[in-house]
Amino acid sequence: MRSARCVAMLPGMSTQLTSYYDGPDLTGRVRDALRKAGLDPGRLRVNDLVAMDQCHALGLAGTVALAKLADLRPAERVLDLGAGIGGPARVLAARFGARVTTIEPVARFRRLAAELDAATGLEDAIEIVEAHGDALPFADGTFDLVWTQAVLPNVADVAPLAAEAHRMLAPGGRWALAETVAGPGGDPFFPVPWADGPAESHLLAPDALRTVLEHPGFAAEVWEVGATAVAPAVAELTSAPADPNPPVELGLIMPDRDERMASLGRNIAEQRIAPVLAVLRRAP
Repeated sequence: MRSARCVAMLPGMSTQLTSYYDGPDLTGRVRDALRKAGLDPGRLRVNDLVAMDQCHALGLAGTVALAKLADLRPAERVLDLGAGIGGPARVLAARFGARVTTIEPVARFRRLAAELDAATGLEDAIEIVEAHGDALPFADGTFDLVWTQAVLPNVADVAPLAAEAHRMLAPGGRWALAETVAGPGGDPFFPVPWADGPAESHLLAPDALRTVLEHPGFAAEVWEVGATAVAPAVAELTSAPADPNPPVELGLIMPDRDERMASLGRNIAEQRIAPVLAVLRRAP
């Protein structure tokens, strides 16, 4: 399983960011890699970037599967909380015709996201906003879909985020999420993509997470944990295999990815963590 997320600092997130989040500017590094691969950094396809910018479980297949599960429709208004460098937002805009607002407080992620949005011709479909997930600068009911992928393990108190997600949605709106929960196998090994150590990791058990997410007034239409949570993405990956030789990869923005992925794989194998896939519906 490929996992990691270029996430924002959301409510309750530790101020001790992993080395992944706190580092030098990324735009020059990515431009150089794209040129080396024979691409024009100013004129790109969304698929040129997916091995680098879909940095979460099962990559592009995970994003597409979640969008289909949420029944995302053209022109729907999506709020991507913890958007990082904007990979999923570009897929939602380009492939599904959504209008996406991304929330990302980390400046170096915003800069790279803006450059890549422009290079793929999506700057008019994607808005990048510097904000925090517990105090969003939008009116009630502004969005049709709230989106999170690999964000919640960084959040010490999920309740304010859930309340704000509920406020953001129009009646009948949905929250689509692909996240990680605590498993029965014991404490996880570190480092992992979202944390250098236990002080930065805030995993809840599946039932505890569902309770806090539903509390503001959501009902889970889909709630899958473990193998069934990854099945839609695996099916998507089978029908559309990933490029075996992508021009840019995750290592560009996460140089220690091998160590983090090794811990992740061990945690999954020993059931110390598990994936969860859900679509929550706001009451009409």
